[in-house]
Amino acid sequence: MHWTRRRDLEGGKELGIWLLVDDGTVEKELYVESHEYRGGGFDVYTAIPDGEWTHEGEFEDAAAAVERALDVIDESPHPSATP
Repeated sequence: MHWTRRRDLEGGKELGIWLLVDDGTVEKELYVESHEYRGGGFDVYTAIPDGEWTHEGEFEDAAAAVERALDVIDESPHPSATP
């Protein structure tokens, strides 16, 4: 199992998307999402296929949100396949 970044899915309010993949099956998703369009900041959250979401933090700037997302990956027992 490993984390991989899905840049092709990013755009609009999605600043970063990583998928935890096991033999081609997505086990978990990790998102950095912008709410600037409505005057807000940035959120980091994970989701699993059955719809359960975990809020990993709310941030005022994108750099801090991406840093938290990378920390979530680093804290995971699974490696990142994306440099």
